[in-house]
Amino acid sequence: MDTLAVDAAVEAAASKMLLARLLADLGADGPAQAALDRHCHPDCVWEVFHPFNRLEGNTAGARFFDRLRAAIPDCEYRTGFVIGGAYEGRAMVSSLSHAIGTFDHPWLGIPPTHGLVFLRMGVHATVREGRIAKAYVLFDVLDLMLQAGVYPFRRSPGSDAQWPFPPCDTGATAFAADPVRGAESLRIVYEMQIGLPGPKAETRAELTARHSPHWHPNMNWFGPAGIGSTRGLRGFRNYHGALFLQAFPDRHGFPRAAGCAEDTPGHYIQLGDGNYAVTGGAPSLRGTHAGPEWLGLPPTGRVVDMRVADWYRLDAGGRIVDNWVMIDVPHMLDQMGLDIFHDVVFAADRGRERWPIGV
Repeated sequence: MDTLAVDAAVEAAASKMLLARLLADLGADGPAQAALDRHCHPDCVWEVFHPFNRLEGNTAGARFFDRLRAAIPDCEYRTGFVIGGAYEGRAMVSSLSHAIGTFDHPWLGIPPTHGLVFLRMGVHATVREGRIAKAYVLFDVLDLMLQAGVYPFRRSPGSDAQWPFPPCDTGATAFAADPVRGAESLRIVYEMQIGLPGPKAETRAELTARHSPHWHPNMNWFGPAGIGSTRGLRGFRNYHGALFLQAFPDRHGFPRAAGCAEDTPGHYIQLGDGNYAVTGGAPSLRGTHAGPEWLGLPPTGRVVDMRVADWYRLDAGGRIVDNWVMIDVPHMLDQMGLDIFHDVVFAADRGRERWPIGV
């Protein structure tokens, strides 16, 4: 690597270790405030999946993590991989983890199982002066509802099995970074993403012509609860792609201008690191809920913003073999007029009165 690449690798590796240590400290005994104060700027902004949304400062961020630990007292953040790099002039880092432990107390109205649970969780972070200045926390609350027996929708078309982490010896490390190979991984992912079918695509050939060649024939698409995971292009098309495209026929992304603010719609993160890459936006897509296939829900006709993040692993030949996907489904449902956190209270307590008091 040349000098610039070496410097980029050193900076990315430092960001990766910063996030890895934060997650390790959050999984240790003690209040979250100490961990956040150690690794984050005091005014760090926390953008958390619905229903938490934007939390200002470490005190609010610590309250989120402390409440999760109160529900899962022995919570541990088991991290599969960390990706580091720079995007739009910002040092950034991303991880994919499971928060695992014994679910002993209610969380968001979800009843405890008193057994082991896996909460899928991703974190993206902007790093400034060696500390985290902004963090995005993504989690699959519908999957936790499924594990607790209060999942509110039809069965997922794909598999509800827990996501596996990548194989060993594929570069999933928090100790080093490879921006040169990562740039090629990100280029391939971007080329695949711009080949995704647009709103006017109608035939299977149109839906797959530019998108499919970038995938390994036995690719794994690990989707959130409600959609499920699939293997191979046929599984991806049948259990996610076709259903999503019919439900949101006019979906579109958001181009970002040079020098735009981090909060601008579109991808706030695009990183490549070795055989791995990540993209994410809040929102990254917008579409009208006009079709009936998504989660089995009837079309609402409402315009919906979608917070989405994708983590990718490529093989030695540059083909995408794994794709882990987080979607803020509760946020989408909220925009459709459906509050699943209200409904879960009654699902968890079948004897709870639904009539207002005094009526």
